[in-house]
Amino acid sequence: MNIGDRIRNLREKCSLTQEEVGKKIGVTKATVNRYETGEIDIKRTIAIKLADVLNTTPQYIMGWDDDIESPAPSNTYPLDDIKFVNVPVIGSVAAGTGCLADNEIIGYEPTDYDDVKDGQEYRYLTVKGDSMYPKFEEGDLVLVRCQSSVDSGSYAVVLIDDEEGVIKKIVYGPNFIELHSINPMYPVRRFENENVLRIRVFGLVRSIKRKL
Repeated sequence: MNIGDRIRNLREKCSLTQEEVGKKIGVTKATVNRYETGEIDIKRTIAIKLADVLNTTPQYIMGWDDDIESPAPSNTYPLDDIKFVNVPVIGSVAAGTGCLADNEIIGYEPTDYDDVKDGQEYRYLTVKGDSMYPKFEEGDLVLVRCQSSVDSGSYAVVLIDDEEGVIKKIVYGPNFIELHSINPMYPVRRFENENVLRIRVFGLVRSIKRKL
């Protein structure tokens, strides 16, 4: 049985349509159909998502294991000698919340274990707007390590008063903090003296995933 047959049989066993599977793993119905017909290869991250939706293992999806049963739930998936973990994706960062405010979780993103193995809390945040273009594009997923302070010159997710969290380059100086955009259409925001207390760091941006 090839990979496409395995996916189709599992999908039908779960009483799911190609469109429903596509929505759950973030691709179109046509793409799921191409997986099932073997027109395109399955990426590792897609195999993990499919396994989660179809109640099996990535190894079974890829044809490396004939055991169809999914193991006990785990946040770690070994795949071709690489371990992946599911990192929560949050829709936004609001004032007064921290990394453990999981009520904002909207999904999970498979991530190389080596990128998050330092024992810290991590979240993905979806980029909104164009103030950090071209380094950060709207729709990108940024991996954020939750921490309350960062070095000057770092890209960080910060909150200003009660505003939603934003990604900025943060620069410290004597009695001031500056938040820099990359897009020259957006001016530098400078906070001096007691106004620096209006700034709260949510976390350090570690990497970017661009959705194609």
